[in-house]
This record gives sequence, C-alpha cells and structure tokens, in this order.
Amino acid sequence: MAVKGARGKARKAKEELYRQLILDAALTLFADRGYDETKIGEIAEESGVSLQTLYSVFPGKAAIYREIQEHGDEELHRRAIEQSHAITEPLPAMLAGLRATTLFFLEQPDFLKLRLHGGFTWGAEASAAGSRGRTEAWRAALELLRGACQRCIEVKVFVDRDPDLIARMVVSMQQVELAHWLEGGMKDDPEQVATDLEKQVERAFRRATSRVSRTSPSPRSRSRRR
Repeated sequence: MAVKGARGKARKAKEELYRQLILDAALTLFADRGYDETKIGEIAEESGVSLQTLYSVFPGKAAIYREIQEHGDEELHRRAIEQSHAITEPLPAMLAGLRATTLFFLEQPDFLKLRLHGGFTWGAEASAAGSRGRTEAWRAALELLRGACQRCIEVKVFVDRDPDLIARMVVSMQQVELAHWLEGGMKDDPEQVATDLEKQVERAFRRATSRVSRTSPSPRSRSRRR
C-alpha cells in the first residue's frame, strides 16, 4: 500500500507539473494572439508536452482558457479584499481596492492582454452575457466595488447615482487606462498609473462640496481675514 501511495503522489505531482506548464504556455499564447487564433497544438508545443499528455490534463482549449481566467480573477478579488477590508472610511477603502486590482494587472501584463482580448467592455455586464470573460470571481470583485461605491454615496462623498452604474463606469475607466498603458509600451510607472486612475475616479464621482471642503477655508477662518 505504501508503494501504491507513493506512486499515486508521484503521478499527481507530475500531472500538476504538466498542468502548470500548459497554463503558463497558454497564457503567453492567448495574450499574444487571442483565444481564437491560438491552436491547441501550439499550446502543447510551447509547453513542451505531447498533445496526448495535454489532453490527459485538460479536455480542450476552452478548459485551459477558463482555468487561467479563474485563477487570475480569484487573485484579483483576493487582493482587492486584502487591501481594503481594514480601512473604515468608504472612499479610501474603495480606492485601495481599486489600486490593488490596477496594480495586479500592471504586474501581470499577459493576463491583462488576455482580459483585453476578451472582446467585451469590462463594465457592460448585460452586453457580455455568455462571454468567455465572466467568472464568479470577476463578478464578486465587481460586486465588491459596487458595495464600496454604495458606501461612498451613503456618506455623501460620491454623487447620488446608481452604485451599480458607478462601479461599471469605474471598471470601464480602468480598462481604458490599462489599455492605454499597454499601447504606450508599458513605459509609465505602475504606481503613477494607479494614482492617475484614482484621481480620474474622484474627479468623475466625488461631490463638488466634498472636493471643496478639503481646500476651502472654514467660515470662521474667512471671518478672521476680514
């Protein structure tokens, strides 16, 4: 039984190695060419395994693509929660989660390319029905952002609009900002890209009175100047 157990562990370890080699190779190819232009044989060749071995791990190209997206989106969601959950003020918490997801994409340009090759607008859930681009983790991350926007509205930091709409507009802005970064040769500093996006979001949705309150003198200070 000990021998059988050892063989089973070895087989499992080998399968996991093959799985990771295939996922890494497929991510590179999907990022460079898109899903439709990538052939299953090319993934096998790039990963260094036979086509027979690939099919022993994955049933096909769609399953490979789906697993890459699921893993990436789960990490995206995890980072957003990790960076925002301990912050009590709504706007800083919302911006911390947004920065975490932005930096994740900037650190993972191949995954970003794959996401941009998805053929849908990130914030347009209705028009993306049935798209390969939607995973449960992606939807959960969007719901997390929607809740953050709702809290910003409740404390009168954001304008009084549908929080679902604001969340979708925010991720659409993020998509455009990240696409611009890629198109520019990925030269801009990631931290600055994230900061620029945060500023755009504040300009778009923060109440004018909330912006003014941070810079305008109080009535008492104005009276002392007279």
